[in-house]
Amino acid sequence: MSLSKKVVREITGFTFSKIGTDPENWMKRAMDFKEAAILIAKSEEYSPPFPFYYNSGIALELALKSIAIAKSKVYEANHRLNDLCTLVGLNITKDQECTLELLSELIIWSGRYPVPKKEGQWNNYYDVVHEKHVVRENEGNVYRALANRDRFPTVENFLTLWKLCEIEYKSSFAKKA
Repeated sequence: MSLSKKVVREITGFTFSKIGTDPENWMKRAMDFKEAAILIAKSEEYSPPFPFYYNSGIALELALKSIAIAKSKVYEANHRLNDLCTLVGLNITKDQECTLELLSELIIWSGRYPVPKKEGQWNNYYDVVHEKHVVRENEGNVYRALANRDRFPTVENFLTLWKLCEIEYKSSFAKKA
């Protein structure tokens, strides 16, 4: 007697609902994207850094969703990292909110495409989101624009946010025990 592949998956517990609701599976995938982001950051080919931004944003999204699953929270199917932080109760600074806002945009379109599907997203990104990460200075008649190191998704800022997610993830299991 031969069992179907679906029956074998059900017997072994390798089902859509089981895997999809296991926070450990989500966190393992998040860790894969974290490691990819770190490898890219260490690369000599680090410029432009969109692959780093995209991988770090996805890593944080999956980590936050793993926390939501561990806490039995229902989340909307979107990529808004600040919404996920609020949902899981992760306390972050204003600068970190700005970092996550930028990473959300990068997850949604900028990390994958040169332009979003809607012009309004383009305008919002450059007029609102991107501007929060730029520091403008002038000395006499010399002007320059620099990245705000406290808000920009640097490796250090990413790893600080990752550590907060790790702590929250671990504590979500400690509270159940």
